[in-house]
Amino acid sequence: MIIDKYLSDRICIVGEAKNGKEAVELAWKTQPDIILMDVRMPGLDGIMASKAIKKFLPEVKIIIISAYDDFAYAHEAIQLRAVNYLLKPVQRGDMLDIIDRQLTELDNERRRKAEEEELREALQSMMPYIKIGFIFELLAGNIKSTAKINERAEFLGIKQLPQVVLVANIDNFVQHTRNKKEIQRQVLKQKIFERIKEAAREFLESICIPSQEDKFVILLGPQIEDELPEKLRRRAERLGETIRREIENDPFINTTVTIGIGRVYTSIEHLHFSYEDALRALEYKFYTGGNQVIHIDDVIPYDERVHSYPYTEEKKLITSFRIGDRERALQQLEVLLDELLSRINNDPLLIKTRLLQILMVLSHQAIESGADPDEVSKLDLSCAQALQSIENLNELREWTVSKVEELIRLICESRNQRQEITIKKVVDYIHQNYNRDINLEEVAEAVYFSPCYLSRVFKQMLKVNFIDYLTQIRLEKAKMFLKDTNYSISDIGKKVGYQDPKYFSTLFKKNVGCTPSEYRRRIV
Repeated sequence: MIIDKYLSDRICIVGEAKNGKEAVELAWKTQPDIILMDVRMPGLDGIMASKAIKKFLPEVKIIIISAYDDFAYAHEAIQLRAVNYLLKPVQRGDMLDIIDRQLTELDNERRRKAEEEELREALQSMMPYIKIGFIFELLAGNIKSTAKINERAEFLGIKQLPQVVLVANIDNFVQHTRNKKEIQRQVLKQKIFERIKEAAREFLESICIPSQEDKFVILLGPQIEDELPEKLRRRAERLGETIRREIENDPFINTTVTIGIGRVYTSIEHLHFSYEDALRALEYKFYTGGNQVIHIDDVIPYDERVHSYPYTEEKKLITSFRIGDRERALQQLEVLLDELLSRINNDPLLIKTRLLQILMVLSHQAIESGADPDEVSKLDLSCAQALQSIENLNELREWTVSKVEELIRLICESRNQRQEITIKKVVDYIHQNYNRDINLEEVAEAVYFSPCYLSRVFKQMLKVNFIDYLTQIRLEKAKMFLKDTNYSISDIGKKVGYQDPKYFSTLFKKNVGCTPSEYRRRIV
């Protein structure tokens, strides 16, 4: 009556039981949130019924009601985790107060459970990323405590900790996708990643994660607890070969991968050493080429000695380069590259650094030789970026040659532009001074060229030598005077730079085919 009258908007009574046995059955059927349980009932009493109900409804709120102020009942009610113990006759206010508190607590619990469920779902969706983060920390060697590693692995559901690392690198990824859209790049990477996961599925203890832009990491653990390192190494090599072959034969991928494999480390805190081994093994595709499986123990250690640098060859290269002698410069470059790239176990990073230094020296020489500094700077920037993506020796050689050719082209373009400007000045000077007794030495001095160099450039650009061009200009002017004026032949000769009338007439006839007088008569 009290509940119906005062709490009907908040509570629905789902059932009433006459005894303890019926209470248990009804509780199982209706799954209530709150139970008002009398103690004294026929058959199964309230305490026993409450114990039975608590077994399948541990969160239910049980309010014990009794007419007996008996400590034993109160003690048992506390052990049951009953929310309260009321004595008959129950006061209305006490009951309403207790139930109101339980309703508030139920609301809070439901809200808390909903929040926990949301967090659990969010955590579940984040689990792959948490797992990747954990693997990256292992690979970086950031977690030093074995106990901490085991705890986090258990939380993430990793049953077998890895002992060896494989790194798959997409061959020539930058070059292969240079002109592709980002969606195409991502689709290619996803296809390869799916292939890797599919190949690794045979190894139940394997973990596959994407790493850097063109790399994927595969971690492999032992099949049994005491698996020998040599046996695990062979399984890693077999997995690497399977991945390599599957991707090579996939008609929808059209590229290959190279797999680097590190050593086996039985202590999980040393796994990052296996990762470093795998990356170093990958570097050797610089010499072996792509589409390979390379174990760190199968490669020759880098030669750490500092070898003498071929300064003589570099000096010869610079000399040919500065004068824009393309053929000679490229010949000297080949000699220099043969010297630098002849050893098969030099650190690729060291080789790239030396080649970048050579290109920087040549860039400086190109600017001194007149190349546009902005264009050279753009080329320098692209060189530094492109060097990182070059993956094999032959490609590095071809790339270096192409960059040197580009620098030579910039020098030649700049030189041609300067020469065009200079030759224009020479032509203007000739047109302004053809009536004087000028010569090559005078004109060369006016444009700050040596006579020999000016003669060569003039002939190269205008396809005619200096004196013949000067003669053509003078005779064209003479023709104009013969046609449009009544000047004497002698005066016309002087006006176009010839003081000797006889020489003028002879030269005119030789080039035009008739004497000045004959030419005038024909025109008239």
